[in-house]
Amino acid sequence: MKKNCIQNVIIHVPDGMDLHALSDKINEFHIEIIERKLHSSNLTNQEKVAVIDKILENLKLREQDGTIK
Repeated sequence: MKKNCIQNVIIHVPDGMDLHALSDKINEFHIEIIERKLHSSNLTNQEKVAVIDKILENLKLREQDGTIK
């Protein structure tokens, strides 16, 4: 039996909403998730730094015109 998994996320934004405020909240949410995962892992500090470096490298590769795709 297949596990339930998220296939698509749609964010409905009301007219006139500040999209920068929404992106800040989403960024904070992602940071909290990464922090929790790193704290709960059995990785050394050097391995944690390597994971963060890899995340940053991946984001830079996906960046186009100042926006991460």
